[in-house]
Amino acid sequence: MSDTPTVSIRELSHETSGTLRRVKAGETIEITERGRVIGRIVPVGAAQSRREQLIAAGRLSAGNRDHRALFAAIDHRLSTEPIDQASSGTKAVLDMRDDERY
Repeated sequence: MSDTPTVSIRELSHETSGTLRRVKAGETIEITERGRVIGRIVPVGAAQSRREQLIAAGRLSAGNRDHRALFAAIDHRLSTEPIDQASSGTKAVLDMRDDERY
């Protein structure tokens, strides 16, 4: 269960101004219907990107790879290997993937 405060639809309809006052003060409030969360009211400053929303909802994994290290390894591989007709960025990436864990 979330630590976010909840307000039922009934409470929201009776205490709209009080609920909105709490949101203006920076509080995020989840709206429930029959005990099930159906929505969320968040302060304007708390707006999240779509990616952050999906991560918060558990529908997307944030991942833990540092892609800069991957790109640096690709750059290094491309700069140290001779370039010929058969060599390409895709081949370098595939070779790296076969050789080691990036």
